[in-house]
This record gives sequence, C-alpha cells and structure tokens, in this order.
Amino acid sequence: MGGKMELTKAVDFFVRGEYYCSRQPVSQVHAYDSIKHLAFGTNVDGRTDEFIVYNSNPTHVIDTINKLDIKKDYWLTVFSDEGLHIYDAEGYTIKRTEFLMSLNLDSWSFETENKIIKCVKTEEEARRINHFFNNSVIDLKKLNDPNLHFYVVEENGHPVSHGSYALLDKTVFLNNVFTSKIHRGKGMAIELCRKMLIDAKQEGAVQSVLISSQMGHPLYLKLGYLDVSKMWVFERKP
Repeated sequence: MGGKMELTKAVDFFVRGEYYCSRQPVSQVHAYDSIKHLAFGTNVDGRTDEFIVYNSNPTHVIDTINKLDIKKDYWLTVFSDEGLHIYDAEGYTIKRTEFLMSLNLDSWSFETENKIIKCVKTEEEARRINHFFNNSVIDLKKLNDPNLHFYVVEENGHPVSHGSYALLDKTVFLNNVFTSKIHRGKGMAIELCRKMLIDAKQEGAVQSVLISSQMGHPLYLKLGYLDVSKMWVFERKP
C-alpha cells in the first residue's frame, strides 16, 4: 500500500471529488484535524453526513463525532490497512470494505475498442438514461457543470453501462461506474473507464484517484491503478 504522504494526498483528492460529485445546495465540508466532515444537509445515498478519517486515533475520532451530536444516520469512512474492531464495539456497523486507488496519467496510454461510448450532453438524453436504469444516475442539475462529465455505453441502441468523472486541479475522480448485470463480463466498464481517462487526460488531467469496490478492484488493476489504502465504511444510527 502507499506511503503516508501518498495516502494524505490521495485522501484529500478523494474528499474533494466525493464532495464535488455528491454535494447539494446546502452541503458543507468541515475539517477537524485529520477528520473530514461532509455535511450534505439532506439524504445522499443513504446518509446525511459522512466522516472521513486517516492517521487518527479511533478514540479521538469517536469523541469528536459524539460532540457533534448528529441526529440522523451517518457514515464513518476510515482509511487503514488494519482491522478496526474498536468501531464495532462502539455501535458502528460495517457497510463495506473498498480500496483507495491512484493512477499516474503522465505515461499512461490506452486506445478504446469499437464500442459506442458517449458523453451525455442534453437533458433529454440524461432523462432517457435515468429512465432506462430506473435511477437518477445523472443529476440533471449538474449536467452543465464544466467540471463534471457523464458517460454512457450503448449496445444495440440501449444504455448498458454508465459512469462519470470530476476533474479538479488536474486530478480526475472516476465515480458511479455501473454495468447492467446481463451485460457484465463483456468489457463494458473497462472500456468506459478508458474513454473517460483519455478524455480527462486531453483536458489536462495528470493523475486519477478513485474508490473501488471489491468486485471492481481487478478492473482498475488492469487499467494500471495502484492500491493506496484499504477503506472501511461504517454506518451509525443515532
């Protein structure tokens, strides 16, 4: 896994990317030493608040969060290569374990295969994609954000995979990459990611940071990403 300095930089980029992609008009971000607090102000993907932690003593983390007296469900995301059983004992429930990964784009080069991959530009197209996936995979209010780009892969005229990226200070943050179950195993996601990285590099990106699920981990390793740290996502209900 990555060194302390690399972890600090990667977590900082992750916090910025996660906040940028998920923020709402009332959202705020706060910092308490090495604890980052994303206060969304409304429910976003199952939480109103998320605390992101690295290089911090668990007792200090728990005390800091308890003083804030959060009234609704929140997440605690901890970057650590070790198990974190102390949080279990304090009433936190593990949601999932993932990987923080990074990629240097300076010497990275890939060509995409002959698949129909499009950057979504219009509200009409975004509504069609949301309807097809039966989910708001593209936030219509953010469609014209110059730092956010939404993509779709099509097969026989139908959307089969989608994803997006945020480009902030020459760092591209891939987000929300998903492929329909019946189309998995066909290389859709890896081609989608290649296309997004190629476009981001043309815009000036020099590196990429992302969070990978257990299932997506082999895909990102094939793309050249390296592990920086394991990531533990806990949920706490008041």
